[in-house]
Amino acid sequence: MTHPWRKMLGATALALLATAGLLPSGTAQEKPKPGTVKDKAPAAPPSADVELDDCRILLMDAVTLASDRNGVLARVVPEEGDAVKAESVIVTLRDDVPAAALAVATAKAENDVEVRYSIAAADVAQAEHEKAEQANVRLKGTVPEVEVGRLLLAAKRSRLQIEQADLQMKVHALERDQAKAELDSYRVVAPFDGTVTKVYRHRGEAVRQGDPIVDVTSTRRVRVEGDVPLNQSWNLKPGQEVSVRLSAPGLPKDIADQTFSGKLVFVDVTSQPVSGKTRVWAVVQNHDNILRAGLSARMRILKDPPKTAEPPRTSARADDAALPRPALTAVGPSLTR
Repeated sequence: MTHPWRKMLGATALALLATAGLLPSGTAQEKPKPGTVKDKAPAAPPSADVELDDCRILLMDAVTLASDRNGVLARVVPEEGDAVKAESVIVTLRDDVPAAALAVATAKAENDVEVRYSIAAADVAQAEHEKAEQANVRLKGTVPEVEVGRLLLAAKRSRLQIEQADLQMKVHALERDQAKAELDSYRVVAPFDGTVTKVYRHRGEAVRQGDPIVDVTSTRRVRVEGDVPLNQSWNLKPGQEVSVRLSAPGLPKDIADQTFSGKLVFVDVTSQPVSGKTRVWAVVQNHDNILRAGLSARMRILKDPPKTAEPPRTSARADDAALPRPALTAVGPSLTR
């Protein structure tokens, strides 16, 4: 017969062992241990692409070239439609006078006669002074002290004349560079590879400083500009990828289906007061001049790739709790009969 107090004592001991997790599997329901399963943090929900209709296509590289000074046009190389290379001379003013000035300055800069003469004169002056000193060493008073001082001064003056000649050559070199810059101002060069789209002046015409002469345009890249609604403008930032397609009516299918890639460059820091829209624009590579300035386009600003948050770190105590515990075997007399 089992006494009631022994039943109560046995039940209490089993409950304590189960709570401590010391019972073998199946005796009590095991609780999940912290750190045994590391759930990955959910990825941040990606934002949707921003679609902009009726975007404007603008040229980025289009300039009107003008003369830097007054003069008469001696040569205008290109005609409308001609291709020009960067740094190539396309317009020249009459430059006879500055070309002659450059020739004179170049001749002066290359003339080193003064330097060579100064070196030779310094050698002679130094030798005369040394001879006088040696004569006085052999026989004191052979050369008066005043004459020795004069020879010493002449030797020093000759050495200084060498420095003066070197300085004069440097000044002549700078004058040559100045004359060359003066001559270059009579020429107009292309700032980039492009096409001449308009010629305003021709050979023999007089121009003043700032008068337009030719227009040069490059279509290798264009600027696509649009307005973003206020609720979609907060997550945009420069550097995002964009894709652009023409949206003008009546386009051939092979042209309408072409997609051009680029990057968002500018997001305006202000919004329009009435509509609340924000102006943005992207730089897009324009192969074959499909994206012509003046046409409308549809631009899609691609969302950034989603960022996955780091999984939560587990403490050393949680890692220790995840280790299996050895099962304990009861030692001593049984609690029940």
